[in-house]
Amino acid sequence: MKVALYVRVSTLEQAEEGYSIGEQKDKLKKYCEIKDWKITRVYSDPGFSGSNLNRPSMQQLIKDAGTGLYDAVLVYKLDRLSRSQKDTLHLIEDIFQKNNIHFISLSENFDTSTAFGKAMIGILSVFAQLEREQIKERMMMGKAGRAKAGKIMAWSNIPFGYVKDNDTYKIDPLRANIVKKIYNMYLAGDSVTRIFNRLNEEGHVGKDIEWSYRTVRQVLSNASYTGVVTYHGKIYPGKHQPIIDENTFDEVQRQLKIRQIEAEKKFYAHPFQSKYMLSGLLKCGYCGATLVINKSHRKNKPPRWRYNCPNTLSRKHVRTYAHKDIDCPFKFIYRDEIEELVTSEVKKLALDPQSITEDYEQHDEEQIDVEAIEKELASIKRKQNKLVDLYLIADTLNIDELNNRSTKLKEQQRALEAKLKPVQKDDNKIIDFQKNLAKAKDIERLDYDKQKFIINQLVSSIDVTNENVTINWNF
Repeated sequence: MKVALYVRVSTLEQAEEGYSIGEQKDKLKKYCEIKDWKITRVYSDPGFSGSNLNRPSMQQLIKDAGTGLYDAVLVYKLDRLSRSQKDTLHLIEDIFQKNNIHFISLSENFDTSTAFGKAMIGILSVFAQLEREQIKERMMMGKAGRAKAGKIMAWSNIPFGYVKDNDTYKIDPLRANIVKKIYNMYLAGDSVTRIFNRLNEEGHVGKDIEWSYRTVRQVLSNASYTGVVTYHGKIYPGKHQPIIDENTFDEVQRQLKIRQIEAEKKFYAHPFQSKYMLSGLLKCGYCGATLVINKSHRKNKPPRWRYNCPNTLSRKHVRTYAHKDIDCPFKFIYRDEIEELVTSEVKKLALDPQSITEDYEQHDEEQIDVEAIEKELASIKRKQNKLVDLYLIADTLNIDELNNRSTKLKEQQRALEAKLKPVQKDDNKIIDFQKNLAKAKDIERLDYDKQKFIINQLVSSIDVTNENVTINWNF
């Protein structure tokens, strides 16, 4: 009979007597010599747990099962094959028996070719599973005991700012100061993105790799910095000294939730809000459509981002934007060029704030032909009088139709009368505009997000043609 040997040890069992790879092979080979069985292959998984089947040689053993390479699988002990009842039965019933392969365990003297062997294999698998669950339970009790005693988990990652000191953490002064800086910056209003960019600009001191959004976020939410140990969602007093006091930590957690809610509101209120400075502000000067941003690929040159009118692109490129069937002559404008132009104009206005008053006085003013409006009002008045007369002398006009016509005439009348009233200036609006403009004197020195925020406060829209750019200020 052709036999395949399978041997395995986990890391903790390497030195146990009777379980080493060499000793397992030796005993199995001697047993085959006695039985006069031919060994066709030895499958070995040193240092792999028996809790699952994700082992290189085990996977190869399964692949070879249908090739006729062996007629039986021989192991030193049942748990060498697997410690999982489910996996053991899967191998025996779905892999071995399906391919007419016997399974033999030397220590238990079981052979699946016999009815007794098949029954006992299932029973022993249950006990192997029970043993594994008991080991797991003991380990969990040990972990809980360590946590209650304020000891750290030996397998856990050491929080930045601490070094491991036996069963606890010891403060690393240099890195602990950076942790404090992260908390202080966040409470001062800096975003997580701003914080990790600042730390990287300073050379990510004390850290082998650069900071990222994820690593800064982990620091801000790690309760270990308050001197506690967490296990299975429960908090226990730790033996290590805190870096952050509880009040500061709690306030940061509160701010994290508030900012998350605000971010979600912005996202759902503006689902297509872009990260770019002028997205949503740029309008086509020909057809009025909102310009969309696309990447321009150039031969032997790095790509550039540019804004296009959606009416000049095919529908498949602008599915999320309005698309009209019109022939628009707009070409494109590069993102960096238009951003530089707009920030330059904003700075120019910020350095000459007196020009705002002149623009404000002229803003939204239109040449009103008072005489023409008064004539139209007189015409509407005559129509209203005729409408009443028509109702009194005509049988074809009912009360509902009379009311409908009268309402329309009154709407026209109110609209015309509003044009004759002097324009009411909103002084608060110009004051807010001037406050935001004051922040733009050194706009070129600000980071991109702050530039974007200021421009969105100052600019209502920007009309772009192939020749001109017109900024419409927000006052």
